[in-house]
Amino acid sequence: MKKFISSKKGIVALIATLAVVAIGAFGAYAYFTSTGSGTGTATVGTDSAWVLGQTATAGPSLYPDAAIGTGNIQTKTYTINNPSAGNQYLTDVKVKVANADGSPWTSGTCSKDDFSVGGAAVGATYTDADSVGDFLAAQTKTDTVTIQMIDNNANQNDCRTLTVPLYFFAS
Repeated sequence: MKKFISSKKGIVALIATLAVVAIGAFGAYAYFTSTGSGTGTATVGTDSAWVLGQTATAGPSLYPDAAIGTGNIQTKTYTINNPSAGNQYLTDVKVKVANADGSPWTSGTCSKDDFSVGGAAVGATYTDADSVGDFLAAQTKTDTVTIQMIDNNANQNDCRTLTVPLYFFAS
């Protein structure tokens, strides 16, 4: 029986020793605390130029009319497209009789001063705010504008049979 007790005591002593070693191992675990920082970046896209263009014409040929808003008026349908990958805000569209680069247009004595765009004063730029607002990425909207030839009490023969250019500018 003594052998059994001593074996039991040996097992207990061994377990106690292992427990002390295990506790010591965990208790001896030391660490430091610190702080750190880092940097990163994000890339922001950019706006894209609006794409505008006339798509249709309705109404009779233009002839000199006595007053703005009466007589022969053509309605031009045009589109405004946001080609950007992100949303863009349209402030307005300006339309005028002008060359494709926005410079003044003339053909002989016929010029922007023979026409009213959108009911604006003769020769003036018309501001169309109908489509103002947010455009989603790749969104297209359709709008219209009118053009009319106004009688200027002078010879307007140089305007006969011409194709009058319209310039659209969005911002």
